[in-house]
Amino acid sequence: MRFGICTSIDNIESLEKWGYDYLEANISKIAQMEEAQFQEAVKKVESSSIKVECFNILFPKTMYLLDPASEWKPVNDYLHKAFDRMKRLSGEIVVFGSGKCRTIPSCMTFAEGHRKLVEVIRKTGEIAQQYEITVVIEPLNTGETNSINCVAEGAITIADVNLENVGLLADSFHMFKENENLRNITRVGKLWHTHVATVDGRRYPVQSDDLLEAFFKELKAINYDERMSIEGKTEDFEKDAIQALKVLKELDSK
Repeated sequence: MRFGICTSIDNIESLEKWGYDYLEANISKIAQMEEAQFQEAVKKVESSSIKVECFNILFPKTMYLLDPASEWKPVNDYLHKAFDRMKRLSGEIVVFGSGKCRTIPSCMTFAEGHRKLVEVIRKTGEIAQQYEITVVIEPLNTGETNSINCVAEGAITIADVNLENVGLLADSFHMFKENENLRNITRVGKLWHTHVATVDGRRYPVQSDDLLEAFFKELKAINYDERMSIEGKTEDFEKDAIQALKVLKELDSK
């Protein structure tokens, strides 16, 4: 498995020094940078031996994708800019979490919301194809959104979208938070990306526990050997990042 951290591009030299394989950055912030600021970010990445292979937070919180009154053109324009910048930063994968943006409004039934969400994901995936980028759907806990709250629901959604460059992510924190059966990972059979953090406080995994061991066990059952990004909280970035990488590599080697 290859390991990274969800963090600012400003930290890429540190991740490189500590032995991480890549960095995962916030694309909604990068898309809003002035060009000069973005060029500085590009220079930092170009001078590093590791790259920004993944991006998260695809949509800014101001975009309500399922609102019946929303128009597609602003979303379309935003996505082209975001994907262009991802490509210029060597990006390959973008995570579609954005829970607030994809929340089904009260004026819609669940079925209506699901159909609309599938349409939005398909359009997003079609634009991403133009930039050779894969979109991975992130199931989120019910405290963050009311759509795609488990890995199994995510698998159904990507089946409905039916695009080769739209896949599925499993996030340990959200699965633990929802008390989701970890065997759903083996039920769906294939993942394109993973996130990891502890359920208690959504923190860096600086020590192993039964839940993390069970999460890795299910990943091994499907021969998962792609990327895993830490997406969590820390008060001591260097200490916890170094320790977490050690823990994750030990779990991966079992």
